[in-house]
Amino acid sequence: MEQFFELLKSIPSSAWIAFFTALLTSTLTLIGVRLTNKSNNERLSIQLEHERKLKREELIRNRLEELYVESRRYMNAVVTHFLPYRQVMEGELTFNQALDFSIDSEYTHNPERVHLIMDMYFPELRDSFAGVEQMLEKTNNILHGYKLQYKQGDFSGEKWLPLFQDSLERLSKAANDFEKHVQEIAKKT
Repeated sequence: MEQFFELLKSIPSSAWIAFFTALLTSTLTLIGVRLTNKSNNERLSIQLEHERKLKREELIRNRLEELYVESRRYMNAVVTHFLPYRQVMEGELTFNQALDFSIDSEYTHNPERVHLIMDMYFPELRDSFAGVEQMLEKTNNILHGYKLQYKQGDFSGEKWLPLFQDSLERLSKAANDFEKHVQEIAKKT
């Protein structure tokens, strides 16, 4: 052990200074590299989160626009579908002519897409869209009642026309309410 201490004493002090300077310099360099890496990782993490947030906002905005367009097409197709039957009730067309109009109509809407977008991205819209679907069902029920009467040979739509017109107006109001709800969500996004 004494030899070890003798060996240490034999080393010049300038070598010790150089050794401790190198040790201190390398330690400070390692600390600097560690702090730089930590800072870079934090910056990259923040940047990644920001980019993820921007992509999510863009996706939501695109889906909201798609929902708006698809729901408008759907509502327009529904109204277009019912208009000839209103003319049947007024005595301007026969039921067969109205059916021909319905068959010849080109539907460019995709109601399943409307449901899919709402279910996946905007479940808060389901209640207002349910109002549209309820009015659509009510309007279909009125049309079905008139159709049964028509099949029995009674072509008069006097009894059905006020109910049908009122139902169409309520359907239109429910569709407008849904559209406003979509617009409210778009303003918040």
